[in-house]
Amino acid sequence: MSDIWFLYLVLAAFPALLLFAIVYKYVEVAQAARWPSTQGRVVVSKAQAREVDAGGPSSSDTETRNFAKIVYEYSLGGRVYRGDRVSIGEDTGNFQVAETLARYPVGTVVTVYYNPRKRAQAVLEREAPPGMWRTATIVALVLVGVIVAAVVGFRKLGEFVAALVPNPAQAPFVTACIGFALLATFVISGIGRHASAMRRWPTVPGRIESVDVRAFQTTSTSGGRKRRVTRYRPNVVYSYEVAGLRYTGDKVGILGRFSSNIPALVQPRGRAPRDAVKIHYNPENPAESILDPRPGVHRMLWLIPATVLAIAWLAAR
Repeated sequence: MSDIWFLYLVLAAFPALLLFAIVYKYVEVAQAARWPSTQGRVVVSKAQAREVDAGGPSSSDTETRNFAKIVYEYSLGGRVYRGDRVSIGEDTGNFQVAETLARYPVGTVVTVYYNPRKRAQAVLEREAPPGMWRTATIVALVLVGVIVAAVVGFRKLGEFVAALVPNPAQAPFVTACIGFALLATFVISGIGRHASAMRRWPTVPGRIESVDVRAFQTTSTSGGRKRRVTRYRPNVVYSYEVAGLRYTGDKVGILGRFSSNIPALVQPRGRAPRDAVKIHYNPENPAESILDPRPGVHRMLWLIPATVLAIAWLAAR
């Protein structure tokens, strides 16, 4: 059942890594709970757009996200320190920007928790990130579900499939295909629900800030060898304002970005800097936005599980 075990590893990899990150964050929270405190003052409080990594370790691509830039000063032993970390949780951007700025306007006196061994390391909030324990519970349940499926579920499914298909020797492969198709269906359904929600988001006037073609490096594997290749993608950056805060975004369509190794194929058309546009934004998180939420190519994703099931059907004959 090697195909099945490969499927188990694929299903378990992400929740296992996420659970490890949660445990690591819990250790940080436990350590910060023992840090001493001192008084400080907020000296910078503003929304800031930054380019952050978007392609993981195999790509140099970036995307634009909004952050609450909070800088505070505090004194220890006659020396003035500056910190910009608000909480123990990692700020990946586009999260509670307005709420954080409202909590820490310029001039606010704050309690600063600092590392006694590294006094320049400090935070304003040392509690566990919101939702961490709920996420940990969900991830743990997913891992348990994968383990139970590995021990009982997929084995039984494999036996059931073997009794149905004309070629029982292909039952493990067919079962793995069915499992992958079910997983793909779950993911694509989630994308569809999110796309439907985005089309109902409110809109505000915005402006195109820049239009160009962005080059980035990515890792390609060919013949068992890895090499770095250059790819290109359209890069459209826009700005908009919600409740007095200026935000920046670069998400154009529902599926995000597409790229090519030929620059001419990804040349943005129909938009130019300073063009007035209508921006759709998430009312629960205004830092999240999209320029064009119309349904389109994401519906083609349903071809993935359909193709996998077709391959399974051919293999079972």
